[in-house]
Amino acid sequence: MSIEQATSINEVKDFANMTDLEKKHVPMIHIGGTPRAGEFFEVTVWVGEQMAHPNEAEHHIEFIDLYLDDRFLSRCDLTWGYTDPKVTFSVRVDGPGRLRAYERCNLHGDWTNSVELSL
Repeated sequence: MSIEQATSINEVKDFANMTDLEKKHVPMIHIGGTPRAGEFFEVTVWVGEQMAHPNEAEHHIEFIDLYLDDRFLSRCDLTWGYTDPKVTFSVRVDGPGRLRAYERCNLHGDWTNSVELSL
């Protein structure tokens, strides 16, 4: 990983024209059902949904984090070769905000994506 990758967070620049690197690394966020304030709902984050990401010692996803605005909600640590970088979190929130997922690739650094959550 380069110094630049270690100190910056990558985002997709144009979802209509993603590069292969972006397709492999952007964490796609899917909200299950109709979320309601104060009730648990499912959020699935999938890295490599657009194009499969390698899952070997030399190149893999280390973890996936989920935030609501600046509030940390959860993390899933992944083990190369044994886990798929697709996780479902069960979360509860008090109101609307921006759900943001982060992931770290051991070669290509940190990547993020977000969706507005309206309740």
